[in-house]
Amino acid sequence: MININTEITIMFVAYSALMLFIGFYFYKKNKNAEDYFLGGRSIGPVVSALSAGASDMSGWLLMGLPGALYISGFIEAYIAIGLTIGAALNWIFIAKRLRIYTSVIADSITIPDYFETRFDDDKHILRILCAIVILIFFTLYISSGLVSGAKLFESTFGIEYGYALTIGTLIIVLYTFFGGYKAVCWTDMIQGFLMLCALIIVPIVMLSHLGGYKEALQYIKASDNANKQILQIQNIIPNMLQNLDSLESKEQILLLIQSLKDSNDRVISDKNIKGDYKKESILALFDNNTKDTFFSKELALKLEQSLQSNDKESLKMLLQGITKITFEVKERLAWFEGVSLVGVISALAWGLGYFGQPHILVRFMSIRSTKDIPTATIIGISWMVLCLIGSCFIGILGIAYINKFDLSLSDPEKIFIVISQLLFNPWIAGVLLSAILAAIMSTASSQLLVSSSTLAEDFYKRIFQQDASSQMVLNLGKIGVLLVASIAFFISTDKNSSVFSIVTYAWAGFGASFGSVMLFSLFWSRMTRVGAIAGMLTGTIVVVGWKNFMAAYGIYEIIPGFFGASIAIIIGSLLTNVRPGTKSAYETMLKHL
Repeated sequence: MININTEITIMFVAYSALMLFIGFYFYKKNKNAEDYFLGGRSIGPVVSALSAGASDMSGWLLMGLPGALYISGFIEAYIAIGLTIGAALNWIFIAKRLRIYTSVIADSITIPDYFETRFDDDKHILRILCAIVILIFFTLYISSGLVSGAKLFESTFGIEYGYALTIGTLIIVLYTFFGGYKAVCWTDMIQGFLMLCALIIVPIVMLSHLGGYKEALQYIKASDNANKQILQIQNIIPNMLQNLDSLESKEQILLLIQSLKDSNDRVISDKNIKGDYKKESILALFDNNTKDTFFSKELALKLEQSLQSNDKESLKMLLQGITKITFEVKERLAWFEGVSLVGVISALAWGLGYFGQPHILVRFMSIRSTKDIPTATIIGISWMVLCLIGSCFIGILGIAYINKFDLSLSDPEKIFIVISQLLFNPWIAGVLLSAILAAIMSTASSQLLVSSSTLAEDFYKRIFQQDASSQMVLNLGKIGVLLVASIAFFISTDKNSSVFSIVTYAWAGFGASFGSVMLFSLFWSRMTRVGAIAGMLTGTIVVVGWKNFMAAYGIYEIIPGFFGASIAIIIGSLLTNVRPGTKSAYETMLKHL
């Protein structure tokens, strides 16, 4: 990490000020709740497409996904493929039908609004259930954005995690609080362009510094082969310890030293150390044993010193410690070799999540006209494909870069941050790092807005105070922004939180609980209110249960959740009658297609 200078600080402040200015600009343009939550259904195709993409991807695109590929390799790229397919299907099959139903059939401004209208739910069961699911999973999702922001400010400015978290949260909350949906959409468009530029420029420059793709592949292969070699030597260390003076043992130690140097991208922490053998037992061999992680090259250097000085006691301690460390053997360049079918299916299944993401679906509801949807689809998917390719390459090339230039990276999710600081002058680095802030802000703000609309529109107005004025709902929506942000802030105080793991859970929760219900509701006229309730409950329960009790099977929880919900919808609908009026409303929607 380089020292922070004035240029990077200026770029961050300028970018944040621009976002806040947009928020304040739209402050006086929000005349009612529909303006604040849905932009008056006046958003054009370019803004809609880039807003949907930017709000979708979040800090996960620049931190979570590159970090996942850095650790596991191309197997994680199947996630990008699944997401692209899912996003395209979402625009093609869901956008037009949802836009028609929520404007022509009924004036719905939230997803719970739509579900209640679609199934004529006069008991408000669906609305309440939707609101609970939204608040639970969005609070988690928003916390992933806050964690990303905190890691960004912590790495970039060298400030303590708690202060970094506070700064990032304040910026996001302020412009969402004042600007509402239009501010979120217009800032999303700017942020989308910035993210795209960053994800194209950074991997190209990385390749140039690495000497080309073939050169990069050599370092990645060397690291993966080194881990295989370490694993083989680990198995014979007990025999080596019995006769350290033998020529064979010394040759194996030298081979181990070289292998440890070649796999410097591997981080060693408590997570890699088996049983009750504590990390401190290894770190005690180093001058500084207060850090949380260390690297293979540090073990290599210590082994080298002990071998050269013929310090047998130190050699024994190091070798014994190495037997307690798990060195995962992964073919990170392989698309098929060593990759399980379950792993590929689980990665591709991310695409199912698109059908149930409220912050993306609301973009379909707000688009100016159904005629704009084809244009928005082309723009949105093109943007997404380019961004995902760039993100994947940053993660893969990061392995080579760290090994070639003998760097230390304790948190793989910070690879984009580190590379941006190392390869570019401070002014450009400031712009590139602002892209991470852009990704974080675009998603967190959208999710905050949906959560606040759930509290104000779906809970307060529809259930407790039906005659509440539009201004009252607007004010409560802003209070909702503060409330949800506060809870997400509290969850984010754990600095060891993984952006990728939090997003994975929240994405599955929405995909299973809302995704199947949304698909069936727009394509099956026979679906009933009981079927929708059964599907939503089943999806949520299965995801939570699978995540906590069945994760060892390696199947992404969205798969059993989505299909379990689908079965529940079919059974629940076939066992009950369609409510009067819902079928005719569905047929009216078909006529407008």
